[in-house]
Amino acid sequence: MSAQLPRPLRRLQAARLVGAAVLAILGERVLSGQSIAGTTGGFLAITVPSGASLGVIYSVTVAVVTTACALGILAGRRWAMTTFPLLLTLHIGAFMPLLAQDARVAGVVILWNLLLLGDHLFALSMRSPRERRGKAKDDTDFWMARHGPAARHLLMLSVLATMAVGGFDLTESMAARYVCLALDLGVLILTAPFVIRVFRQRRRYFVPLGLLLALGLPPALDSFPALLSLLGIFQAGVLALILARSEVFDDLLRSFYTRPALLILSTFGALIGGGALLLTLPAASAGPLTISFLDALFTSTSATCVTGLIVLDTPVAFSTFGHVVILLLIQLGGLGIMVLSTFATVLLGGRLALRGEQALEEVLDLATPGSAYELTSFIVISTLLIEAVGASMLALSFHYHYGFEPLDALWRGVFHSISAFCNAGFSLWSDSLIQFQRDAFVQGVHMALIICGGLGFTVLAALWLKLRGKKGRQSLQTKVVLIVSLGLTLGGMLLYALIEWNASLQSLPSAGEKLLNALFQSVALRTAGFQTLDFSGLERSTIVMMIVWMFIGASPGSTGGGIKTTTFAVMLAAIPALLRNQTRALLLRRTIPHDIIYRAATIMTLATMAAVLIIFLLLATHSLPFDKVAFETVSALATVGLSIGATAELDAFGKWAIAMTMFIGRVGPVSLALALATPRQSQISFPEAKIMVG
Repeated sequence: MSAQLPRPLRRLQAARLVGAAVLAILGERVLSGQSIAGTTGGFLAITVPSGASLGVIYSVTVAVVTTACALGILAGRRWAMTTFPLLLTLHIGAFMPLLAQDARVAGVVILWNLLLLGDHLFALSMRSPRERRGKAKDDTDFWMARHGPAARHLLMLSVLATMAVGGFDLTESMAARYVCLALDLGVLILTAPFVIRVFRQRRRYFVPLGLLLALGLPPALDSFPALLSLLGIFQAGVLALILARSEVFDDLLRSFYTRPALLILSTFGALIGGGALLLTLPAASAGPLTISFLDALFTSTSATCVTGLIVLDTPVAFSTFGHVVILLLIQLGGLGIMVLSTFATVLLGGRLALRGEQALEEVLDLATPGSAYELTSFIVISTLLIEAVGASMLALSFHYHYGFEPLDALWRGVFHSISAFCNAGFSLWSDSLIQFQRDAFVQGVHMALIICGGLGFTVLAALWLKLRGKKGRQSLQTKVVLIVSLGLTLGGMLLYALIEWNASLQSLPSAGEKLLNALFQSVALRTAGFQTLDFSGLERSTIVMMIVWMFIGASPGSTGGGIKTTTFAVMLAAIPALLRNQTRALLLRRTIPHDIIYRAATIMTLATMAAVLIIFLLLATHSLPFDKVAFETVSALATVGLSIGATAELDAFGKWAIAMTMFIGRVGPVSLALALATPRQSQISFPEAKIMVG
């Protein structure tokens, strides 16, 4: 039976065998380098009379046997298919005693091989893989049908192997280097035809990618870690392209159309979990000890939910590897899953089904049918362009005005630009931006990025069209967002300056600098999380004002959180209508439908209930002042990231509670909006009845 397997399945089985071997060899290298109770590497470090250790013998044996077996599987030999489960069992048996030494590493190897063994024994994938329904349209589809499953598997393992070598500091291990480079080169050769064909089809989209790779090539030639990183980034991009052309991607999109809220929750949860695991790697820690899982999970949640609350000092506790992981989580969390998946479809020349277009239009709150593709492309391209401009301006300032080395200045500029545009609030300085409280340029760039990220992409697209001279009436949402955002920004600045003039602003010498910092804090407290002032001595009235501003937050379709400016505007419009006993609420001479008012009231009510519940739980479990707990809770729920000291005093339960609050604040309003987007008509109606309220 094994010999009659189709070639695509034989390639997939060979890829699985090679991947399991690579994972086992790297796992052996990690465990052999660890020190447990004075003994390095457990039984793997035991030496035989020849002088070699059992770990080395195991790795060499696995490499030789796996190579022979993989070639036999590709040739359709029965003995090779029979050896396949035996090799997986060998890996499981070899790492089972090592669970006591490092359950994380040994557990991953064992679990991976168990999954492959179960798939092989129960023939879960012993059928011809489906890449796309219907006939193949071009050479790319033919390549996907023949090599797609094997390429996906090897690319996934190659990216994981690259992260393992860097994450566990294996760059000095020759065995890890050779294994990782051999896998990378093999994957590059295998996927080269696919990359060339896709490049010919969508050439203009790959010009920026080529420029980025060209910029990264010089440092990669001088440093093995840099080379490994460049290969990992390239392979991750190729993996994304292959996934976007596969049946898996189609299934993901169909799942989004049927259960969008569930998919958003699951994808954000998976992103947070993956980020937490990466942050627990030794290379992510700047110190000798690894980051605890709870602290890593809290940081990953804060970055993915673009909040900025921290339990560890980001520039001190995390290494450059950890900072890169945090930055990737911020970028992915800020853009959103649906936008990225749709842009991948557009990038590869595909189109969503009619139901998919309608779902995307509902997510992006579009009134014009067919404009979802244009807005999706605008979101991704404008994000990258704005972040690139902001990074360049900040890097120049950091280099020429503050004396940072060019690469260091560029890295800090990129990090802060992405963090500001995504309204995340993470900083590479322990005092956030306090050292720049007298620098109008640095503050101005950050404020511009924060405002662009907080207005919402539909508003940015409307403003861009207006700048290009295209005539057209601005939508009500654009007008409301601009008016409310401007009012909150100026109002927050005036209130902060008025209350804090002789408090937190007292140390600034001039009135201009005081107003500048008051303006910055007004912009930042609506979901950005940066600070240029010391909040330890804030007036209580300022804290109340900041809680209200944070609760309102940014605008729909933006990278910020909160109940949103439009929700606040709709609720304000409903108040005079209720007082005047009017049947309709008016906003800028437009009638607001009842379902929009119900939706806004529901969002505000649920957000308030969530805040009250978390405040109650934290007060019941911590000896903290009410103002600190309330400020921290609203900051987490609105994904702001500002803190007046309570986060650093949280115990384990408090960290879990605030992490869950950040998660709810990021995905809750989106999921609720999707759930309420399509009203379900009930088949049963009941008589109306009045009840006294108020």
